[in-house]
Amino acid sequence: MDRFDAVVVGGGAAGLGAAYRMAENGLNVLLIERGENIGEKSVYGGRIYSWVFEEYVKGFRDAPIERWVRKERMTLLDEKESVSIEYSSDESCSFVANLTKFNRWLAERAEDAGALVISGIKVEDVKLNPAKIVADGDEIECDAVVIAEGVNPMLAMRLGLREDWKPEEVAVGVKEVFKLSEDEINSRFDVESDEGVANLFVGYPIFTHGGGFIYTNKDTVSAGVVVRVDSAMNNMIEVYDVVEKFRTHRDVAAFLKGGSMIEYSAHLVPEAGIKGIPNTLHKGNVMIAGDTAGFVLNRGFTIRGVDFAFYSGILAADSIKEAMDKGDVSSAGQIYEDKVRKSLILRELERFRKALDVLENTRFFDEYTRMMVGIMNGIFDVRKESNRLYDVVMDKTKGRKLRMVLDLLSAFRGL
Repeated sequence: MDRFDAVVVGGGAAGLGAAYRMAENGLNVLLIERGENIGEKSVYGGRIYSWVFEEYVKGFRDAPIERWVRKERMTLLDEKESVSIEYSSDESCSFVANLTKFNRWLAERAEDAGALVISGIKVEDVKLNPAKIVADGDEIECDAVVIAEGVNPMLAMRLGLREDWKPEEVAVGVKEVFKLSEDEINSRFDVESDEGVANLFVGYPIFTHGGGFIYTNKDTVSAGVVVRVDSAMNNMIEVYDVVEKFRTHRDVAAFLKGGSMIEYSAHLVPEAGIKGIPNTLHKGNVMIAGDTAGFVLNRGFTIRGVDFAFYSGILAADSIKEAMDKGDVSSAGQIYEDKVRKSLILRELERFRKALDVLENTRFFDEYTRMMVGIMNGIFDVRKESNRLYDVVMDKTKGRKLRMVLDLLSAFRGL
């Protein structure tokens, strides 16, 4: 068969969402993934928000979920000390998963629903009027194409749907995975076997745009750093050196001690928020979704990408089905554009537009991190005489009180 209702390019969350939903709706859909296997190129820190999978994927609770996040922890680091704030709950809206395994599971659900999933093939071009893709020297016609090629938008750029990312619009993330026993993880992080921890770090060793992370899997721990590309360039930051410094910090090393590294990976992450969304999301009946469209929200303490990507795939699928049901398949691209512009994705990105300005302020990553660690040190470090809280705070905030108040107000309003 050389003609399909729709072709999906890319086997990440966005592409799988589109293929699964269209197959469920009875459409004849082909998904093509460049990697040798689905999930092979999927790199992610680990935490995924569950709402969209709960709503749209049958049997989601049978997915290969490592742990449900029950503890949220934010840690401020300087070279030798740290300050942590922790929130814990019996309920959870997010989970930790190995994205490779999770995407393979989603691909199986899509195939069960009737989608044809092919991996190890590179789509070389996408053409319009009529829509078709060129892959492995062959042309395949279809009514619509969903481009979900991830953060490297080669096809989208070729069609003029978006420009390449600028250094200030993307970050490089490096992740290391350490093997530990389930019991050891439960003990170190004070959790039960089905409970997980999401720990974000600010300050050392980056002290600029970016930070560190630790996520608990069933019997492994994921740890790493994310650094915005322009900051790495401007500050001559060697990312791999930063990873080493982060891993060996006293308050990080304690969680990883005795673990053997079993995985090392790196990935680019969109960081531009609403400003990274192109003016149009379609050309004819060719649509862009997920990271290709820039659907990632970073608020500093929460980062949403996989759920937005999968949902954008759902919206693309529903748009194609709606257009076909109306007997006007040529309207699918515009229907998708309208759905996305009114969707939760764009509402969230627009709502937190000012978060970009807040996170642009490097004082939060450097000066205020060091200040908070210094205040806590002054309160608890009793060599002989105790320090009054007032004296410690006045000393550590000397000469920057007004600026700090204004920065905090911007953070309260923006984040």
